[in-house]
Amino acid sequence: MNKTNPCWALSIFVVVLSILLAQLARADEAAALPAGAAAPVVPPNGNATATRDGPLRVAIAPIAPFVVPQSTPPQGFSIDIWNEVARRMRRDFTWRPVATLPELLAAVQQGNVDLAIAAITMTPQREGLVDFSMPYFDSGLQIMVRARDDNSFMTTVSSIPWRAIGQFVAMTAAVIFLLANLVWLMERKRDKSFQKPYWRALGEGLWVTMLIIATGEHGERDAPGVWRRMLVPAMWLIGVVLVAQLTATVTSSQTVARLQSSIQGPDDLPGKLIATVPGTVAADYLRQRGLPFVDIHSADDGFRMLMRGDVQAIVYDAPTLQYWAARTGKGVLAVVGPVFRPEKYGIALPNGSPLRKAINETLLSMYEDGTYEQIYRKWFSSNQ
Repeated sequence: MNKTNPCWALSIFVVVLSILLAQLARADEAAALPAGAAAPVVPPNGNATATRDGPLRVAIAPIAPFVVPQSTPPQGFSIDIWNEVARRMRRDFTWRPVATLPELLAAVQQGNVDLAIAAITMTPQREGLVDFSMPYFDSGLQIMVRARDDNSFMTTVSSIPWRAIGQFVAMTAAVIFLLANLVWLMERKRDKSFQKPYWRALGEGLWVTMLIIATGEHGERDAPGVWRRMLVPAMWLIGVVLVAQLTATVTSSQTVARLQSSIQGPDDLPGKLIATVPGTVAADYLRQRGLPFVDIHSADDGFRMLMRGDVQAIVYDAPTLQYWAARTGKGVLAVVGPVFRPEKYGIALPNGSPLRKAINETLLSMYEDGTYEQIYRKWFSSNQ
């Protein structure tokens, strides 16, 4: 009977012990996970969020009208876009609000969320940090200023449209000259005052014409005659129209002048006090042009500074400025100049995220069937 080799038995014991230790280690890892959670599968690029199960974590920041501040539940253009994308992808999600736009990108880059959506401008620098979906909104920068409210005497005088008034006076003089000739033709055979040389008689006609325009009466009521009865009200009505036109010209020109600002576009920004949100494309634009600016962290702060005169202009994304000017400006804040520095908004995702392809396909289907256009009209209709 052969005896068992002690070395062979020791080897079998070591293998069995190794298997038992591995099973115990797996049991400890499973106990450390929350109930019902699966261990994350880390892909080759090291991004654990790319393939995680469960509801997607969606970061948002208050940037009206894309994410309306202090809205519960969240509302806005970007909110509606993502709700529709998630519905079509059949994915549950939870909102992860943050305070500022830079925090959105940091959360995506660090893997704390699965994606971020608000009003995130796509730039080459940001593309190096995160991935972006296809663009879903075309935007750009614009300038908001305070409407002029200077009521000084010199401002009022300078706002009078002297050239337009000169043209109006010339036209009025021509009309009155024609009316004076009609009076002369009507009265030259009846009234001795008009039986003079033409220019002196025309002077009488001008005087009578001005009296009719001012009082609506000819002055003689005993024998007015048919032509007088027709001419007097016609001349008075013409005078009323002329006075009304003059008043409207002066008033409208002064109103426009009060609403005008010395800043009408980006070329007017040098030397002005400017405010914008740090870490944004607007801030980068101002910095590249060597224009200093004051940091603001919310739209309300910026509007208060603009109203107090602490700054002369706010440079920011055009749709946001237009939204707030229409809803809170009350005619005192105005968005001026053209849209400049064109930009596009996209959904930010971690590098290598498999969600990107599915999101792009969903956005394309929303463009194709008209859903995107319906959401766009809801938030950016000219009738709002």
